[in-house]
Parts: sequence; C-alpha cells; structure tokens
Amino acid sequence: MTNPQYLVRPHDSHIFELDESNQCYRSFSAPVEYPDGTRPNAQSHFTLDNLTSNYDFFQIKKSELKKYEEKHNFHLGYVLWSTRPDGHGGIKGGTMKEYLEKIK
Repeated sequence: MTNPQYLVRPHDSHIFELDESNQCYRSFSAPVEYPDGTRPNAQSHFTLDNLTSNYDFFQIKKSELKKYEEKHNFHLGYVLWSTRPDGHGGIKGGTMKEYLEKIK
C-alpha cells in the first residue's frame, strides 16, 4: 500500500505532503526551499503512522487542497489578529466571535 500524498493537521488545517524519498511528510502549506530550489527531506518521525495515530492527522485528496488551504489561512488570520500587540508589551486577544465581526 502506498502512503497518501496529503495529510491535514486537524486543529489548524495545515497541509503536509508526502516526501517520496523517505515516505515521511513535510509542510505543503509553508514549504522550506533552499536557494537552489530544492527542499530538505521530511523529518523521519513524520511518518503516516505517527501523524495519524498520535496527532489525528487525516488524509485528503488533491481536489480538496484549496478548501484546506482556505481553512488554514482563516485560522492563521485569527491567530495573528488575536495576538496583535496592545502597545504595552502584551497582546489584545479577542474571541472568534469578535474576529468574525471584524472581518465582515
């Protein structure tokens, strides 16, 4: 059986893709590239079994990439908004409800 090409981290919809050189997973949503355009190999502990059994990652199809990229960007937008500085060394914070009202 071959490993699925894409996995999603459930809490923030971050997408990981299969590194076929070692059958482990690396970030698809925020890829790391060297100056020559190559990418580092995936970390050896990012295996299908480890990510799905211990961290609840789940498989998606290529046709679902856009949907999960949008979900990830929405989550990232909320995190960035809720951790914006308050001007006094802290953060302003905010609820999801407040964020949804802000972006309307």
